[in-house]
Amino acid sequence: MIDKSALKKSIDRICDETGFQIYDWKLKRRGSAHNLVIYITKPEGVTLDDCEVYSRMLGDDLDMNDVIETRYFLEVSSPGLSRPLFTIEHFQGAVGEYVKVTFLNNERNHETIHGNISGVDGQTITLASENGEVKLINISDVQKAKTIFVWPSTSSKTKKE
Repeated sequence: MIDKSALKKSIDRICDETGFQIYDWKLKRRGSAHNLVIYITKPEGVTLDDCEVYSRMLGDDLDMNDVIETRYFLEVSSPGLSRPLFTIEHFQGAVGEYVKVTFLNNERNHETIHGNISGVDGQTITLASENGEVKLINISDVQKAKTIFVWPSTSSKTKKE
């Protein structure tokens, strides 16, 4: 059995020591072992070296304190350019970003819209859709949401000299 409270304390302690923030984490059964997946962030972005540092420090801590008594696999990653949004903090961190949100509308039907999050106030997300419509969405109505990375447009024309 795994003490998830002790596991969370280890995860948070290493974050405090390294200056990273936890975006999300999951612990799943993988055959006779467990798979611990942790997504870390920091304001200037996460590098592969950052993931390696966090992974080594957390792995040493978990092993030294015997937090996970069975065999386990540890994966540390950034949440990625297109990342899922689960919590109000995730939505607050995505203000100004282009997103895809599926939610229950006033008729309690599923609706999906693309647009930019222009604000988060309490439990309400303000989304400016692609067609210019402003939607107020209660976070409890959100079924699925993620940021969508938009590549900067480049000119296909080249100058000839």
